[in-house]
Amino acid sequence: MLDLKTALLRGADVIDAREAFDPQERAQYLNASEAMTCIRKQWYQKHGAEKDGPENWGYARRGKHAERYIVERLTAANIPMLFTGGDQVQIVDEELRISCTPDGLIEVDEGTGVYWAGVEFKSSDPRTNFAKLPKDEHVVQLQIAMAMFEKYRAEFPELGDVPIREGYLLYINCSDFNDIHTFKVPVAPKILDRLKGRAARALDIKDAGRLPREGKETPFQQECKTRCMFNKVCGVAGAGSSTAQGKAGGADLSVQRSAYLRGKDMEAQGKAAKEAAGELLKAALKKAGVTNMVVDEGAVSVSSRAGSISYARMVKDLLPDADVEPYRGAASDTLTVK
Repeated sequence: MLDLKTALLRGADVIDAREAFDPQERAQYLNASEAMTCIRKQWYQKHGAEKDGPENWGYARRGKHAERYIVERLTAANIPMLFTGGDQVQIVDEELRISCTPDGLIEVDEGTGVYWAGVEFKSSDPRTNFAKLPKDEHVVQLQIAMAMFEKYRAEFPELGDVPIREGYLLYINCSDFNDIHTFKVPVAPKILDRLKGRAARALDIKDAGRLPREGKETPFQQECKTRCMFNKVCGVAGAGSSTAQGKAGGADLSVQRSAYLRGKDMEAQGKAAKEAAGELLKAALKKAGVTNMVVDEGAVSVSSRAGSISYARMVKDLLPDADVEPYRGAASDTLTVK
């Protein structure tokens, strides 16, 4: 009987070998696709540690085919794109030692000016809980790509002077190609500098034992159970608490710092977008000469209210010599993250 499975997998290996990345080159950089994966796993990959067994490339192959499907359909839909599919480019920052191979850029024109949006295409298991998407590591991967395009814009004249304003993460269900989930991702201009220290730790530390087992110890990553080939050398089955520096309460502080700053960026951008939309809504109501209007399935209204009274200022003006210390509240902790 002809063993078609073995033949198919052998053929897949042959095709993959034509597109294989250089492991020595990859070991020199923190790659965008792995930036927020377990840092100890990254160390093992880059330092040639012994794997538990042969690696399963099935998921990576699935992702390549899904990406090809998406790019072909967007092209057929006349969506203007750059650096997608066979035109993908690798961008390397030698100083920060960060690299990425973005899935591309799409041109967006919503009537308020043309801009570029970064895109990242992901295939997903049909059992995925889509309510938990997008994955943090995918958000960071896309933000790195957009930041790298901006930093090295001079090397890509195709971008012109059109800004990169946002990104889109697209997940396609591999059991139903019509089941597609898209998430908007804000740009993070400082993401590269924030990852510089993480890159140095993954590349320069001589002993993996100084790095935390993030796959086991951080609540949002369970890589050691599902996607890691270094469980044996890591000793993850009997792992206790890590002794790595920069770690507190069972979590790597560099991971939490990056997450905090990323959330801060998103909060600021969300606030700016909210304020801009609010001003446009108020202007539209004023132009129409109304104070409320039904919009879609909701309503928009504007009303005026008296300004608030500053009691601290009032006390200072009326009682300049008053002792305010008895009225001071309880002390609290202030966290500063840069």
